Formats: sequence, structure tokens, C-alpha cells
Amino acid sequence: MLEFLFFFMIIMLLIGFISIPIMIANARGICGGEKTTIIILSWLGVILFGVTWVVALVLSLVWNGACGIGYTNLDKLEKLAKLYKDKVISKSEYEAMKAKLLR
Repeated sequence: MLEFLFFFMIIMLLIGFISIPIMIANARGICGGEKTTIIILSWLGVILFGVTWVVALVLSLVWNGACGIGYTNLDKLEKLAKLYKDKVISKSEYEAMKAKLLR
């Protein structure tokens, strides 16, 4: 029984360790083919002695996530106008941020 418990703990730690790049990718909003690549490389790390796991970790930290954000420039301008209207930002801050968005 003790051997089974030890084996189970090792498997759970391994799965947790393998999941680190996947969790980072989820937190950073990485999706689509990039996320699939990270998942495959992370799990292949078990077979290939961790080499692909390191690659998956690096990719999860380097690639920019775009899922779940979905803000267009129009959405950003509307939020910016609301901040100005609610007097959260000054007119000069509003104009500077607006000009930056419109570039």
C-alpha cells in the first residue's frame, strides 16, 4: 500500500510539473495553435527527458496572449472617453492617450 501511495504522489507531482507552462499560457491569454504547441511540447517533455518542456516554458513566457482580451481600438477609445467624462484623467492625459491609440 505504501508503494502505491508513493507512486501516486510521484505521478501527481510529475503532472503538476508538466502543467506549469500550460498554466502560464492560460494566465497570459495564449490560445489557438500557440497554446496547442505549448501543451504538446510540455507533455513530450516526459518522453524526451525534459528538453521540450523547457522549450514549452520559454514559449509560454515569450508569446503574447490575445485570447480573452478582445478590445478593439474603438473599445479602448470608449473606455478612455468614459475615464475623461468621469474626471478620472485630465484633458491633457486624455488627448495624449487618444493620440497614441489613433497612431
